[in-house]
Amino acid sequence: MVVIMTNIKTVLLTVAVFLAHNPFVTAIGYGNAGSCPKPFKFGNGPPASCPPPADPNNKPASQLESWFTKEMFDDLFPFANLGWGPNSCWPYSYEAFKIAARYFPEFGTSVNVNNTKYTADQNMRRDLAAFFAHAIQETGENNYDLYKTLSEEEASNCFYRGGFFNWFEGGPISRYLDPKTPGYTPADGNSCSSAGQYCTDSPLISYFYPCSKNTTGNPAAPYKGCYFGRGAIQISYNYNYGQFQEWLKSVNITVDLLNEPNLLMTKMDPPLAMMASLWFYMTPQPPKPAMHDIVMGNWNSGAENRAAGYTGPIFGPTSLIINNECGGEDPQNPGGAGESRRIKAFKWFCGYFNVPTGEQRTLSCKNMPVSLDRIQHNLSYQIDWSSSWKNAPCDCVPASYAGLIYYYDPKYYPARFVDQNEMNRKKCIASVYANPSMYGVDKTTACLNYKPINEI
Repeated sequence: MVVIMTNIKTVLLTVAVFLAHNPFVTAIGYGNAGSCPKPFKFGNGPPASCPPPADPNNKPASQLESWFTKEMFDDLFPFANLGWGPNSCWPYSYEAFKIAARYFPEFGTSVNVNNTKYTADQNMRRDLAAFFAHAIQETGENNYDLYKTLSEEEASNCFYRGGFFNWFEGGPISRYLDPKTPGYTPADGNSCSSAGQYCTDSPLISYFYPCSKNTTGNPAAPYKGCYFGRGAIQISYNYNYGQFQEWLKSVNITVDLLNEPNLLMTKMDPPLAMMASLWFYMTPQPPKPAMHDIVMGNWNSGAENRAAGYTGPIFGPTSLIINNECGGEDPQNPGGAGESRRIKAFKWFCGYFNVPTGEQRTLSCKNMPVSLDRIQHNLSYQIDWSSSWKNAPCDCVPASYAGLIYYYDPKYYPARFVDQNEMNRKKCIASVYANPSMYGVDKTTACLNYKPINEI
């Protein structure tokens, strides 16, 4: 009896020491990747060797790396990369993830998080839970058959480990690609059918983010300018590829994504598939706040939403931002796609990390009184019509309608974005002189006859 009790104490002590050093590795009841059925694998698998993901800027390690480990990543995403698992030769791996996270030092960390509703550790983990939840909906394996053969708990523990499965929209066999190369390697996305072009054409968009007109000799996938969804949370359309390209340039990385959009999947120095998704998650596009800022509570929802409880660090409005989904959560598991999938995945990841989800009602945007595009504030820089007729240089001012040159209202957006306003104003002025017709002005407009005060 004494021997048995001593053994039990030893085991308990070992578990306690393990949890003390790895308190969020896996919460009780959330299983582990090894207990899940093996997935169906597409293609022939990754190459035997390759140059690993690299960072040309050698960014320092993020605070995230002090708590979110490779072991956790591999346990959470065992079916990544079309079922072959995390692999540094392919878009999704811990090595790629940590390099991407270093460019966003506020992601999964306590940097610039001011809400007191949750502790620093809880905020860090809720941030990752939100990002991973959207990855489940956007690129998850989403294997419904698990619920036919396993208990509901076991099925959920495997279903929500299915993130980062797909690379291309509609994958693993994408209808946008040549049926002979349907998406089994990252390079398969180099060309597409007409359905995959996702080219939005307008005078303003085409000036800043023109679609590539390049073609191939392949009738099954003749187009090179293909801006369909790619990456962990599926960045799509030429204007998003173009804005991400601009951001890359701002951090000393030059990539021509408008002419070669599939570099998003194939470039690993740095790993763009992860970086693009984190950029989209971390960056506001007025009138939309950044998803990160909503989850951290760094946003202004307006008086009416605030009165209804849609304020502070919540999850619900992030589904509105990523895909305009506000259908609520299905009662059954795993439920359908869309916002329900995102909510259920967020709950699962919060459980895994042992952190609170927040109030059930605010996990959805279904009952949010005022949608983000109806919250009144200035959104973009436009030509200053009040002075364009004067004998003075043209200027740009904040306007209450959306545009491609953002104005970040200090009452609604964090300081790191407000600091970009003057640069954006100058960008607007330069574009007025370079292509006045897209603003509805011509050489008869008086201000065009005067050299701009602040040339970029």
